[in-house]
Formats: sequence, structure tokens, C-alpha cells
Amino acid sequence: MNTSNDSIDFLDKENEQTDLRETLFPYLRRWKWFVASVLLFLLLGYIYTKLTTPLFKIETDLLIKDNKASLGGTNDMLKDLDLFNSSKIIDNEIQILRSKTIIGKVVKNLKLGTSYFTSNGVRKRELYDNLPFDVELLNPSEDIKRAYSSKISIKLINNTEARVNDKIVKIAYPFETEAGLVLITPKAYKKRSYNVSVDVKFNDLGDLVERYSDNLKIEPVSKQSTVLVITVEDAIPQRGKDFLNAIVAEYNNSALEDKNRVSSNTLAFINDRLKVIASTLGSVESNVQQYKSQNNITNIGSSSKMLLESVGDNDSQLNKVMIQLNVLQNLENYLQSDSDQPSALPSMLGIDDPTLLGLVSKLGEAQLSRLSLLQTVPETNPLVITLSDQIKALKQAINSSVKNLQKGLQITRQLLQKKNSQFEESIKHVPTQERGLLDVMRQQHLQDTLFMYLLQKREETRMQLASGVADSRTIDMAYSAKNPVKPVKSEIYLIFFLLGLVVPSGIIYLTELFNFRVNRRADVERITKAPILAEISHSDDPGTLLVVNRPRSMIAEQVRALRTNLQFVIPQSDQKVILFTSNISGEGKSFVSVNLGASLTMSGKKVVILELDLRKPKLHASLEIDNNLGLSNYLVGKANIEDIIKEIPLQKNYYIVPSGPIPPNPAELLSNGQINKLIENLKKDFDYIILDAPPVGLVTDAQILGAFADATMFIIRHNYTAKSHIQVIDEIYRNKKFNNLNIIMNSINMQSTYGYGYGYGYGYGYGYGYGGYYQEESSKKKVSFFGKLFKSK
Repeated sequence: MNTSNDSIDFLDKENEQTDLRETLFPYLRRWKWFVASVLLFLLLGYIYTKLTTPLFKIETDLLIKDNKASLGGTNDMLKDLDLFNSSKIIDNEIQILRSKTIIGKVVKNLKLGTSYFTSNGVRKRELYDNLPFDVELLNPSEDIKRAYSSKISIKLINNTEARVNDKIVKIAYPFETEAGLVLITPKAYKKRSYNVSVDVKFNDLGDLVERYSDNLKIEPVSKQSTVLVITVEDAIPQRGKDFLNAIVAEYNNSALEDKNRVSSNTLAFINDRLKVIASTLGSVESNVQQYKSQNNITNIGSSSKMLLESVGDNDSQLNKVMIQLNVLQNLENYLQSDSDQPSALPSMLGIDDPTLLGLVSKLGEAQLSRLSLLQTVPETNPLVITLSDQIKALKQAINSSVKNLQKGLQITRQLLQKKNSQFEESIKHVPTQERGLLDVMRQQHLQDTLFMYLLQKREETRMQLASGVADSRTIDMAYSAKNPVKPVKSEIYLIFFLLGLVVPSGIIYLTELFNFRVNRRADVERITKAPILAEISHSDDPGTLLVVNRPRSMIAEQVRALRTNLQFVIPQSDQKVILFTSNISGEGKSFVSVNLGASLTMSGKKVVILELDLRKPKLHASLEIDNNLGLSNYLVGKANIEDIIKEIPLQKNYYIVPSGPIPPNPAELLSNGQINKLIENLKKDFDYIILDAPPVGLVTDAQILGAFADATMFIIRHNYTAKSHIQVIDEIYRNKKFNNLNIIMNSINMQSTYGYGYGYGYGYGYGYGYGGYYQEESSKKKVSFFGKLFKSK
């Protein structure tokens, strides 16, 4: 059994528990601070919840249709180009939804630029609907800051007049205010409330759009989903619903307009061509009629008619090829111009290649997305850079597709032209008059076929415009939560409760951190190994000899404990001299020394105390002893020992040698050898000689007297002695400048240190479990609860 190791482990655990108790004790003994702080902060939390405007969460769900990748056989190539990455599409749509352009239109349409308030207790309540009038700022004042910060109070007087601040104005007529030119417009309202004041404030449109943009949150349901959850927080649920529904409607309208822009360009192109061809067709038909009249030809033969139909079909096909080549040339010119305006994208009339059509459509969408993003973010934004790279890749793919398609159309054109030449040779063998009619009828057939083709394309384009739908669908219209999401009362109370704990903890921590005074036994033990012999409590009693006046008091018992401990410090009978000193004045060395002497006399000993503080003597005055003749007289040889020893009247066998008149050279007097003779003579008649020396930190007198002492009692005062002074004690102890040095901790504030009666601060402590054993001090003035709570420690 290793009992030594077990003992060491036990001591380590005790030290750890002591350190924990010492750490927690400053907080535990101030428990009233925490109670008051928590109650105060909970009250502040209650006030905060009452004054804070509640915010409701409004939500709508939008499905983005991911049908853009199905372009008939081009899927693989487009995937290689990374043109239809779903996450990029969703990110783009999110940026478009929260763009300032869309939000600005919604704010204007909902007339959110004007805010209305009415008083509701201590808090202003904002109004949105059920208002009998609208207020509009037509022209802000020159002082923009004033225009958007000032409030005007409006109160309806009747159907035609209103009181604005202190001025009566006409409704539906503009009038000047400090905000600018304002117009009040009446609304159809079932029941108007007159003489009800409404405060009106105007908002800067840019700031309002920025605020709504920051408040608008758009997130996909998951990474692989194209369903967007759009939320906004608003104090008025109906306004939030209207805002979200308007955002989605405006987004769909903008998307539909962008989607139909190419079709609109195509329709305009067709209409222009139809006007030109209609005029040409009329002229050609007139030529046919005129030729028949002049040559008395009613019709052509069957062979010529068949030839005409063949020539017409060939011309029609050639004409379509030429149109396609012209369209491709226009598209090629557009690509070479480096234009990123989707409105300038040429019409794709007659092009039926699905790959090229898909690429051109995607190019327009990418350009639109880029333009929308540039309204809210700079060109250096990663999304803009991604779209720019996408547009560049699309243009390269379109250019390759155009080149391939042009080659195929040019071959078709050559074949049609060759076939047309063969028809021309056949026409030469037709009779002259019939051949002339065939020429003019060929022109008529060509224009007529082209005209019909354009009419067909126009109808197809119109049907496409009429049947166009946005690539999104609203899953759920905007709806609001029943309970406000802010402030959350439970979270607010928890935060304020924690603040109620943190604030006093922080104050106590900082107080302890910047406390440079000794207030715990551990403060001494951490710095020096000098033993702590006793602990003396604080007393407000003005008397000096407390052990005599109050023998049952706690201090009297603590002094008795000190008296008992002396037998371990000076066990030999010839060790009679005890020196009391301290670092600075005011630490209580005289009080402790005189009470220890009184306690020793109570045990049957004969004691004398020497008042050796020759510079500032106070002991004789507290004992009401005459100081006309004393130690200074003896040291200069003008008095005998019998002349300076005086009996202390309150205690038998207790004597004092007062300091006497203050000399000009105390240190020299103490060094002249007379004090040694005095102590040796006193040893013959007294059991104990107590030396009440001056502080070591101020003068050298105590060090001179230390050579005559058998034991040295160094006094430290609770919450008075600086921690840095303990280093001086440690240096004295290590260098053995004083014989048998011990520490006495004096004036311990039991209320602040042992607030729970456990005595964690100093050793074993006192006052636990003794109830009324000790004699109570004189009754004190009652202190109120708040006085106790915030009493200075």
C-alpha cells in the first residue's frame, strides 16, 4: 500500500477543490447582485418585446420549369458546352427575382413610397390598407434629407377638406409642405373616420428598394430542385403578401416579354415584307391582265401550264433558300458585331434547323440574364463572368452551326439555279406570245407563293405570341405565419436572462482582476511560503482592548487562538520577545499586539508592551496613558526603567512602555545599545515582551529591533495591504532578516469573505455552526434591502 502517494493525491484534490471554491466564491457571495441583475434585465426584455414592432414571415413557392434543355437531339452537345447546368439557371433566376428593376416596379405599383402611422399606446402602429385616402409626394423639396425625414400629420375634416399639421387644405389638390409638393387622393371607402390623425412619412425610392432587396430571401428547396422558396418579413402580413405576389407577377411578365421579344421582331419583319410584296404582287397581276388584253390570250396551253407550275415550285424553293441565306448572313453580322443586346438579335424566319434555333434562343436568354444581373451587381461578379463565358461559347457554337448550314443551303441554291436554267431552255421552245404570258405569270406565281408563305408565317408567329407562357409556375400564393417570427419572446427573455448573469459576472471579474489588495488567504500563499499564524476579524468597535471589553467576541477567540499558536512558534521558556511590524501604517499591528498582550495576561502571564514607533506613536493615546516620560527619555539617559514602565489600568499584570516625546533621530537612538539593555532587564520581571515596531516599508527601525526578537509577527490587513507588499515579506522571509517570521492576517471582513459562513477565503474560518456562542457586538443600524444589496464591500 502506497500511503504516501495516496496522501499526495488527496492533497492535490483538496487544492483543486480549494482553487475552484476560491474562484467561485466572489460570485457566490454576491448572489444578490445576480438576482437583482436578472430581474432588471428580464424587465428590460419585457419592455423590449412591448416596444418592438412584431414581424411576420410571408412565404410563396415558385417552380422554375426546367424544360430548356429539351431541344430535340441537341442535348449532348449543349451539355458539353455546359449551357444547361441547372444550378446556374436557378442562380440566375434568383438574381433576376431580387433585381432592383423588378423590386422598384413593385414598390411603385403598390405605392409603398408613403408610410402611414397611427398612435397605439407607446408604440406607433403602421397602416397599410383600409385607408380613406392616398398621399403622394409629387415633387420633393430641394432639401432631400428633410423631404424624406419629416412627418406630416393628416386629419380628415370632411369629404373635401383635411387638416395637414395646422393648415387646412383641399383634398385632390396639390399643396406645399416642408417635404415638398403633396397630393391627397380620396379612396372609395365604406365608412370614413373623421378627426382621426394619421402620420405620413415619405420614403426615398432607392433606400426603399435596397431595404426590400436585403429583406427578400430566395432559396431553392434543395440543390437538385428548381422550386424556389421566397420569403420576406413584414410588420403587416397583407403588405408582405401583396409584395411577394407582385414580385412573382412582375417576374413572370418580364420573363414573358423577354421570351416573346424575338417573335415580336419576326412579326414586325414579316409585316414589313408583306407590305412590299403586296405592292409588287398588285403590279405583277396588273401586268398579267394587260398582257392578256393586248395579245387576246385568255390562257396558256396545258403543257405551258405544267411548265409554269414546275418553274414556280422551283422559284419558290429557291426564294426560301435565299431568305434563309439572308437570315444567316444577318445572324453572322450580328455575331461579328459583338453586340450583347438581345433586342438586336435578328429574326430566324425560315430557319428550321433545331440545333441553330436552340442555340439562338439560349443566347437571347443568357444575354437577358446578364443584363438583369448587371443592374444589381458589377461585371466582376462570378455570376456575370459565368454568363459572359456562356455567351461567348454560345456565339462560337452558333457561328459553327451557321457555317455548316450556309454550306448546305449554297449547294441547294446551286442545284435549284441549275434546274431553273433547264426550265429556261424549255421556255424558249414555247410560242412567242405564250412565252411572254408565261414570263409575267411566272412573276405573279412567284410573288403570290411568297405572299402566302409570309401570311402563313405571320399567323404562326401570332399564335406563338398568343400561346406564350412564362417558364415558371406559382405553387402556393403568398401566405403569412399566424405568429410573428420577431421578436421571439422565449429567445429575447433567454438573451436578457443571460445578460443578467453576464453583466454582474463581468463586473465581478473585472473587479477581481484589477483588485491589487489582499482579499484571500490564497493571495498570500501564492507569493510567499511564510506561515500564516492567525486570522483576526474586522470590528467596528472603537475600543482598543477588545479581549478585555468583549471576552466572548469572535475577535477575542481569534486572539486566544493566536496565543495558543505561540507555543509552537516560541516553545522555549526563555523565548520571551515578540516583535510586531507591518509594511505600511494602518495595517493594525498595534491593535493586534496590544490585544495579544492582554490575552496573555488573562492566562496568568506578566506582559509588557513597548511602543517603539518613535515617529508616530498612537498606542498610548488609545490606552489613555500619559506620554510625557517614556522610551525616548530612557534611550537618551534621562530616565530609569522604573520611571517609564506604566501599568495599563484595564488589565492586571499588563504594562506599557510608552514612546515618550518624539525624538529627532529615532533610528540612532535605537542603535545606541540602550534598547538591548532594556529588553534584558525586562526579561527578568516579565514573561513576555511585546515590541510594537514601526512599519518595515517606511523606516529601518523594525529591522534594527528584529535582532532582539525571538519571533516576528508581520501584520497584513484584509483589503488594505497591496499584493506587491507580500513580495517584500517573502524576500524578508527568504533572506531571514527577521527571526522566526510569521504572518497574521488582520481586519478580515467576515461579511464579505464568509458570506455563506463557510470560510473559503481564509483557512478554517469562523462563525460556522456556533450560532450565539460569540458575544454580539453593539447593535447596528438596520440597513435596507437595497442598502445590503449594493453595499460597498
